[in-house]
Amino acid sequence: MNITKQQNEIVQAVKKYNNIKINAFAGTGKTSTLKLITEDNIKQKILYLAFNSSIKNEALSIFPSNTHVKTTHGLAYSAIKKHTNINLNNLTNYRAIDISKEFEISYNQAVGALKIFEAFCNSSKDEITKEDTEHKTAKKMFDFMLINKLNPTHSFYLKYYQLLLNSEQISQYSYDIVMLDEAQDTNDVTLSIFEALNSKTKIYVGDEHQQIYSFRGSKNALDKIKCDKSFYLSCSFRFNNDIASFANILLENFKNESVKIDVLKNDDNNIETNGYISRTNATLISVIASRIEMRKPFVTVRDPNEIFTLTIELYYILNNQKNKIRRNIFLKDFDNEDEIIDYTKEVEDYELKSALKVVKEYGDKIFEFQDISKKFYEAWKNKENNGFIKRKKKILFLTTAHTAKGLEWDRVSVADDFVDFADLIVDCGYDTLKAFQEDLETASCQDLLDEFNLFYVSITRAKKVLIKDSENFHYLMSKNIHKLIDARIKESKEDVKNTKGSKKVSASKMQNEDKKILRQQRNQEDGKAKNSGLKWSLEDKIKVQSMYNKNQTIVNIAIKLQRTISAVLGELYKSEKISKKEQNKLSQLIKDKYAQVNKNTLNNF
Repeated sequence: MNITKQQNEIVQAVKKYNNIKINAFAGTGKTSTLKLITEDNIKQKILYLAFNSSIKNEALSIFPSNTHVKTTHGLAYSAIKKHTNINLNNLTNYRAIDISKEFEISYNQAVGALKIFEAFCNSSKDEITKEDTEHKTAKKMFDFMLINKLNPTHSFYLKYYQLLLNSEQISQYSYDIVMLDEAQDTNDVTLSIFEALNSKTKIYVGDEHQQIYSFRGSKNALDKIKCDKSFYLSCSFRFNNDIASFANILLENFKNESVKIDVLKNDDNNIETNGYISRTNATLISVIASRIEMRKPFVTVRDPNEIFTLTIELYYILNNQKNKIRRNIFLKDFDNEDEIIDYTKEVEDYELKSALKVVKEYGDKIFEFQDISKKFYEAWKNKENNGFIKRKKKILFLTTAHTAKGLEWDRVSVADDFVDFADLIVDCGYDTLKAFQEDLETASCQDLLDEFNLFYVSITRAKKVLIKDSENFHYLMSKNIHKLIDARIKESKEDVKNTKGSKKVSASKMQNEDKKILRQQRNQEDGKAKNSGLKWSLEDKIKVQSMYNKNQTIVNIAIKLQRTISAVLGELYKSEKISKKEQNKLSQLIKDKYAQVNKNTLNNF
């Protein structure tokens, strides 16, 4: 392979520095760079800590024999097995109902105790100190696991390993070089373990713009650590200039990134693989329904059971089958649809809202969708033997943004269920894009900033072609991004202000249908076209293209869709029905000729 200048500088730096940080943008050869390090230090003993099992398995097939490949949990598991008497044969995932029965406390107290237990296990703290019921129960859980009175959890043995390492009660593994992957999504307990490892050189590698697990308590170690030398990997081996341009606009405007992603020249435009990336599982189920109806093949990246569980258990609730619920136990608290709707409004659970919509639309057909999805999923797993691989060009690979990380396809469609960037800025507490940019370094809304990262992850899965279904592409394609998004921010704040109810809602959690009604009302009050400024639905996108193909005038189309003329022209350009030159020419012609005309005159255009 051709080694870039950046890669070569990193390989040489390993010989000079003890602590190295590598910020590797999407598709810039992170894994190949780490492989170069292991090969250049072939006589050294190296440890590579992978983020999860799938990354570990890939690394095992890539790295040379001098490199031990482990997950942090795998490292801890081996050490606890070897050096303690704790029984790890019956690892358990506890539910609140289990803890409630075991320690004879209320269900709500058990929920609190579980949260405290997990937070402690993911932290670098030495002990649980508070004395209320929830904290005392969490401490008992940990202590009972120590003496095999309660089956341990995965988070427990990882935490116990960290405590033993830091108190020097356990012998350390000794390595010349240790490498921590996905350092942007590392919790405190993992970082503490890594820093306690006995090694001459430590390498932290990740992409701070791919931090997407803040909701689990993950931190960006790349920001926290002090290193002797920092490097960037910014030359993409994956995608072309068009995709790099979208990524750079996003990072510059919404993440204050000054380093640009460059691309290596690639003239191959052959489309072999297709991916579809959504924000929610519910959107994937809708796409699955559509693919089945059109009799087109698809494969889910995750096990279909994981995708359908919430939707199916919602169906059980709405059809008096509570006894069948196994995973989402909290659903048993509801007796009807109205209670679920009230709950989703109270906690602003977007995934649950979307799943409820799917259940209402498809009913018991979701079981058929799940069954067909399983068959495609299993067929792809055995693709070499059953000939399914020959259909690769026709298969659409379906995934959510979280699961898409690390994957790539030639052509990628990004769904329109991602949170609107303007809504995120409103929920972070800012009135303009500029104010958001100026305060980004100290912004205390990392879980919301993760939404920008999820969009970045999604668009950088594409190698050659990006299908731009998400409304957020309007910002990334705009010549005046500040003007456009500031107008949307103003609208979003009005949406929140005009929402009925005593509880203040989050802009990013509002349903699109609710926003549409509010904005249509404001448009009519202001004398504007009813749908002016609203997102284009798939139905309206199809209508505008169909009417244009039937030679209807631009003005007629605008009137029928209750849109502005500029919005219609913009959508026709976006759908490649007209060129940019034609868009500008038509816009100027209409503006010059019909500045002061009524509806009847416009119809004669």
